[in-house]
Amino acid sequence: MSDAISSLGGGGLSTPFLANLATSLNYAAGVLVTLFGGPLINKFGIKWSCIIAAFAMPLAGSGYYVNARDKVDWYLLFSRIVGGFCSGFLYVAETTAMLSYPNQNDRGLFLGIWSAMRNSGSILGGAINFSTNYATSSAGGIAWSTYLIFIGFECTGVIWAFMLSSTRKVRRSDGSKIAMSADISWGAEIIALLRHIQRKKTWLIFIPAFYSFFYGGTLGTYLSLHFSVRARALSSLITPTITVPMVMVYGRLLDMKRWSQSRRAWMAFAIWVIPQIGCFIWIGIEYSKYGITKTALDYRIQPRQWAEAYLPYLFIFTTGYLCQLSLYWILGTFSTDVKSAARTGGLFRAFETLGQTVSYAINSNSGADPRNAFYVNCAILILAIPCMVLLILMVPEAPASHDIDVDGPVIVGVTEKADQEQTI
Repeated sequence: MSDAISSLGGGGLSTPFLANLATSLNYAAGVLVTLFGGPLINKFGIKWSCIIAAFAMPLAGSGYYVNARDKVDWYLLFSRIVGGFCSGFLYVAETTAMLSYPNQNDRGLFLGIWSAMRNSGSILGGAINFSTNYATSSAGGIAWSTYLIFIGFECTGVIWAFMLSSTRKVRRSDGSKIAMSADISWGAEIIALLRHIQRKKTWLIFIPAFYSFFYGGTLGTYLSLHFSVRARALSSLITPTITVPMVMVYGRLLDMKRWSQSRRAWMAFAIWVIPQIGCFIWIGIEYSKYGITKTALDYRIQPRQWAEAYLPYLFIFTTGYLCQLSLYWILGTFSTDVKSAARTGGLFRAFETLGQTVSYAINSNSGADPRNAFYVNCAILILAIPCMVLLILMVPEAPASHDIDVDGPVIVGVTEKADQEQTI
């Protein structure tokens, strides 16, 4: 539901700037939790971390509802900050599960299922968006009643969270248990986190993770400024509908044993980075036409102009999930231990949410030229490419099954090589 609101551009409000500020604060709060997410998830567990996050889910829809109906700004900001702290638990918990629960030969499949599940919520939300806003061909905000439906679904999150099994009870289809090292103290968890931060792969993943969802604020502003209400509502339905089959096929590609893991990593990288480079150039051309002028491109009134301006947005958003999947899949090649995966997932989500914080923050100034944020987005993509290359060169053929942050060496630049040798 949260993704469905974001897909409207500016949270569906009449202008994107307040929504971008609220989203920036949401992710800033998330950074504080995810940075220490490894120790927190290792102590609370995946199930209880999801329960904590679920209690705050209705705040997202209610904040936008109150602002759209009564123009109350402070509650939107407050709800997003509180929601950000709680969402941080979910970010790390779900990432930990996806890095450690599947068999190594099925990681791509389960990552694809996970992404498809997230986008299934967006499909439902997009259908709601479009059904309540299809008649509005002008610019502006969506019908405030739309958010009430979102709130209803968000309230069910607690039910699903309580139904989760604890990690120790989880079994794979072959009956095997999840690799889970012994519990350690809070102090030892912090030391292990510091060891994890020293690793070369941790810092190589920083820029790609920072970039992975940076486009959300940049292109959300683009969508809000240049498309009609019903075009934005249609977008929130189209994007996840296309994404679901894409991520499933992409996940199966990552599991194909006919190629080595490093070869699959290269192929996965090329599949998302080449289209994104082309589409950023394309959007640069569209920005040269419209600049900062607020327009209301509509698929019924100006179908050709709408298609030309919307297609690059669609391609970047859909391939953005492929970018995420490839990063998760690569990180999963290093260790399958739950506690090590929690530290990896926590730092990755911290870097990712930091990127979203910056993206929405620089898009929250109503007096700034939105093209400046677009140029920043392009620059980060350029920086991410060499980091991805170096990271892929480190991909091992088999992961470590122990807690590498407790049992392994800590010499920077040597740690991963030692882990690979131990695995072999």
